[in-house]
Amino acid sequence: MRRVIQVLVGAAVLGGGLAAAEHDMMGPGRMGPPSFLRQLFVPAVIMEHQTDIGLSDEQRQAISKEMNETQKQVLDLRWQLEEKSAALDKLLSSDKVDETAALARVDELMKIEEQLKRAHLGMLIRVKNLLTPAQQATLRKLEPRGPRGMRRPGPPPGPEGMEP
Repeated sequence: MRRVIQVLVGAAVLGGGLAAAEHDMMGPGRMGPPSFLRQLFVPAVIMEHQTDIGLSDEQRQAISKEMNETQKQVLDLRWQLEEKSAALDKLLSSDKVDETAALARVDELMKIEEQLKRAHLGMLIRVKNLLTPAQQATLRKLEPRGPRGMRRPGPPPGPEGMEP
């Protein structure tokens, strides 16, 4: 459970991490990440190709602002997630687990995870909206494709992926 939570937290912080987290949770040979993620652009990939797509200074600043605001929002949620996770860990560590209480804690965790995913997805949508249709088309051509045609998710989870 702790590993799943860590993967989800990392996913919420990074662009493309959501797809990687869902793939990790599902394991090999299972259904991949949602197809709608292919329509969005990971900020790390945009930064990597900023010259190729002709990213303006205004766009760069706006993307950095979106990333910073999302990171601030996610920080509070991560603290909440850690607190709720510790409470669940304590409940599950007893010899006899109060199922009702444990499932209530899981529900709290899942609500926070949903908020994290929503914050992340919202950022990806706002970032895409900052790009022109021509820039989006160029990115689609430049981005390496993985198995099943999925775009590369970007760097592995970690704070360095959020740095503009």
